[in-house]
Amino acid sequence: MSRTWSVDEHLADVLRSVGPLEPIELHLLDAQGCVLTEDVLVPVSLPPFDNSSMDGYAVRVADVEKASEDAPAVLEVVGDVAAGAGRLPEVGPGRAARVMTGAPLPPG
Repeated sequence: MSRTWSVDEHLADVLRSVGPLEPIELHLLDAQGCVLTEDVLVPVSLPPFDNSSMDGYAVRVADVEKASEDAPAVLEVVGDVAAGAGRLPEVGPGRAARVMTGAPLPPG
């Protein structure tokens, strides 16, 4: 009579039979779908500024931390910031800026 294996036993059995592949060198455009065999490090942060991961508003915490549905914060929108924007609006007290995905976060 054969016994039933657990998921962990099956996983261990499969992992015993596989190993890492030998590294190969490819042109970047031919490497789609492949995985790296070692970490790639860069000497600088990219992008070199804090940026927005999604569309939204840049606000100051002090202006919104006590806001609620019953007592919303009312802020003046002082500008839009798109990815690649040069001059950034300053987000001072009582102000906000619309920020697009990938755009730099304005000062303040």
